[in-house]
Amino acid sequence: MPGSPSEFRQDDRFLYLQAVFADTAEWLFGRFRFDGLDSDAALNEVLARFQRVVQSASGPAFDDDGLIPPIQVCTEAEVVRWFGFSDQRERLLARIHHWINLARAVRARRLLLDGSFVTAKDSPGDVDAVVLLPEQLRNGHPEAVELCNVLRTREPKELFAAEDEEDWWGWFGFFSRTREPSGRHKGVIEVEL
Repeated sequence: MPGSPSEFRQDDRFLYLQAVFADTAEWLFGRFRFDGLDSDAALNEVLARFQRVVQSASGPAFDDDGLIPPIQVCTEAEVVRWFGFSDQRERLLARIHHWINLARAVRARRLLLDGSFVTAKDSPGDVDAVVLLPEQLRNGHPEAVELCNVLRTREPKELFAAEDEEDWWGWFGFFSRTREPSGRHKGVIEVEL
């Protein structure tokens, strides 16, 4: 087993990984060129894809104030991996998991996460969420009834509804700024449904 970075770079598994990345990059570049992108744009797209792979493994980079970059689109598994690093966060993840299941069951279009949960705080106080409701809510389905009750009673109070794209972007604008007087931008998480 390699013990240092230089030993790691000589390990056959690392060399194989380098070859796979190089082959994949070459294939992607060719595909983007075939799709009509010029060389610069194709290379930029390849780099962006690899950056997303690396970010998926490591999570978003927190700034000096513990905030994430503007918007991060990720899977539920990535939310768990990136933000489940304390007992309090695990408790909040159970709530998030339930909201994601409700959103999927009613065929919601989008789900946004915010609050101190999407910061570097070890013990965040809450997680806020906005669900973009489907155009036709599946009335009578247990999940639709539950979601409607949650939204009507405001229990839990951290889950909000957006009824259309305009409403969604209004919530996005609200959540993507700090409460400081400067109202500076901060990141939010959109969970892939």
